[in-house]
Amino acid sequence: MHRTVASALLAVCACACSKDAPPVLARPAHAGTLPAATASTGTPVGSSSATSAPAASVPASVAAAPPPAPIAGPPKDANVILLSIDSLRADMPWTGYGRAIAPRLTELEGKAVSFTRAYAVSSYTSMSLGGLLAGRIPSELTRSGYFFGTYKGNVFFPRLLQSAGIHTMGVQAHMYFKAAGFEQGFDDWQLIPGITFDPNTDRDVTSPQSEAIAEKLLGDPANESRRFFFWAHFLDPHDLYMHHEGIDWGPKARDRYDGEVTYTDQALGKLLDFIAARPWASRTVIIVTADHGEEFGEHNMTRHGFEVWDTLVHVPLMVIAPGARPRRETALQSDIDLAPTILDLFGLPADPGFEGRSIVPQVYGAPGEARDVVVDLPATSDNGKRRALLHDTKKIICFDGDGYCKLYDLATDPLERSPVTKGDDFQAMKDRYLAYTKNVKEVAPYACTGDCLNSSAKRMKK
Repeated sequence: MHRTVASALLAVCACACSKDAPPVLARPAHAGTLPAATASTGTPVGSSSATSAPAASVPASVAAAPPPAPIAGPPKDANVILLSIDSLRADMPWTGYGRAIAPRLTELEGKAVSFTRAYAVSSYTSMSLGGLLAGRIPSELTRSGYFFGTYKGNVFFPRLLQSAGIHTMGVQAHMYFKAAGFEQGFDDWQLIPGITFDPNTDRDVTSPQSEAIAEKLLGDPANESRRFFFWAHFLDPHDLYMHHEGIDWGPKARDRYDGEVTYTDQALGKLLDFIAARPWASRTVIIVTADHGEEFGEHNMTRHGFEVWDTLVHVPLMVIAPGARPRRETALQSDIDLAPTILDLFGLPADPGFEGRSIVPQVYGAPGEARDVVVDLPATSDNGKRRALLHDTKKIICFDGDGYCKLYDLATDPLERSPVTKGDDFQAMKDRYLAYTKNVKEVAPYACTGDCLNSSAKRMKK
C-alpha cells in the first residue's frame, strides 16, 4: 500500500545506514551481490566463486556417483501458500544487504528456488496485486482508475481454483482489501479486526494478528483431507515505519524500515514453524514475494508508487517446492507468472487471457528462458502512465503517451541515474517496446476518467 497521494513524490529521505547492527543472526555464507546480468542456468544456493571453501576429500566411488534424477514436478495433491510482503525491497540479506534484518526469510531462501531478477507487476499495491491475481498487466484490467482502485469483471485465479474445488483462504491487514475486488474466489476471506483506514498512511501494527489468523485458517483439520490455496499479505514494512521493542537499527527511515522487516520476519518465522508441523507440510508449496519495493531517496522520492524505478519494482521471489533443488535463478522473471504457476501446481490450465506463464518447469529444473519483462503503471487519479520493458540488462521506461522514453543499462547503471535517449541501443529497445504495446488491449477506467486522471499531480503544478 502507498502512504500518501502525490505529495509523497517530492519527499527526500537519506538512505544511509546510521547504526551498527544489533546482535542478530549472521547472514549465511552464500549471500552475495545481486546479479545484474541475465543467465539461463541456476546456481546452487550456497555456492560462491569468490569465497568457496576447499572441497572435502571424498572416496572416488562417491565422487563419481551420478546425481539423483530430477523429480518431474510437484506432488499430485499439492497445496499452495502465497506469502506476500508489502514494500519488501530486493536488497535483502540473501542478496548482499549488509544487515541480517530477516534471518527466517534468509533461512527459507536457502531452501528455495530463488529468482534474483524478479519484478512486481507494478509499483504500488492496488495495481501490482490486481495484475498478480489476473496474470495480466493492470492496463488490461477493468478497474476504477482511482489510486485505491477497485476491480470488477476480471478473471482472478482464486476463482478458477474455487471452481475446481480447491479450498481458498486469505487474510489481509488493510481496509483497502475489504472491497477492492480481490476477495473474489475466496471461501474464507478475513481482515484483521479493528484496523483503521487512513488514505495517507498506515498506523496499524498487524503482523502478529495476521500470523494468528493464518494459524487458525491453516490449522482447520479439514485441510488434512482436502487441497487448499492460502494467501496472506503482511503489511508492516509499509510506512509508517513503527518502532518495535527489542529491535533498533537506528533512527533514519531506512533503519526504521529495516526494523519493520525484522518484526515481520519474526511473525513469518512463527508461521513457518506452524506450517512445518502440519501433516500436509511435505506436499505444500510456499511462494514468497512482494507487491513492490520502497524508495529511500534514490530518485529524490520516498516510499513507493507513481514511478517504475528498480528500487520500486525489483522484488524478492522464492519458491519452496517439494522435490525442487534449492538454487538461484538469474533470468528475468515477473510476478505476472504467479497466476498460471499456481494453477499449474494444482494441475489446472491457465486462463487463455493470462499474459504470464507457468514457471513450474523452471522450479523443477528446466532451463530458464530468455524473456522480456514488463512493469505497468496505468494512469490513475494520482499518477500519469508509466511502463517499463526489460530485456537482458537493458530497461526502457516510457511515459504517458509513450512519446518520451529513457533507456538504462542496469549492468552498469543499477540505480538508473544515466538515461540514454538516442542512439542504436535506444532505438532497438524503443522498437522492442512498441512491438509489445501493439498487442496490449488497453482498458479505460470505468470511474476516474478524463480530468480525474493524474489530477493530484496536476493540482501540485498549479
